[in-house]
Amino acid sequence: MKNSYVYIHINPIKNEIFYVGIGCTESRATSKHNRTKFWHNVVNKYGYVVEIIHSKLTWEQACENEKYYIRLIGRRSLNKGPLVNLTDGGDGGMGYKHNRESLKKISENRKGKYCGIEHHNYGKELS
Repeated sequence: MKNSYVYIHINPIKNEIFYVGIGCTESRATSKHNRTKFWHNVVNKYGYVVEIIHSKLTWEQACENEKYYIRLIGRRSLNKGPLVNLTDGGDGGMGYKHNRESLKKISENRKGKYCGIEHHNYGKELS
């Protein structure tokens, strides 16, 4: 299924990419929800412009592209570039610690379909 995409967030003052992300819903690229403190710091100071750089990808293709661009541009936390991404990409935020409220929301969202992929327990009655 080809419904995922890769997007970038650009600092309009510096004309510099500061975030690379992937999504499968229309609103993910423009959403301010579930972003890190570092992302919000940049946005609060400079604002941001969204650009979709690849679309109509499988989730796996989007993950690979995200990793490529993060490696190419470089993460700030590793002193290799301007990106505020906390991971090397392709993992949907793996390694990031969510608070209890976020974990509850994630749990509820994953009980059905995500990006067109059914959860292995979707529609099954659990004991």
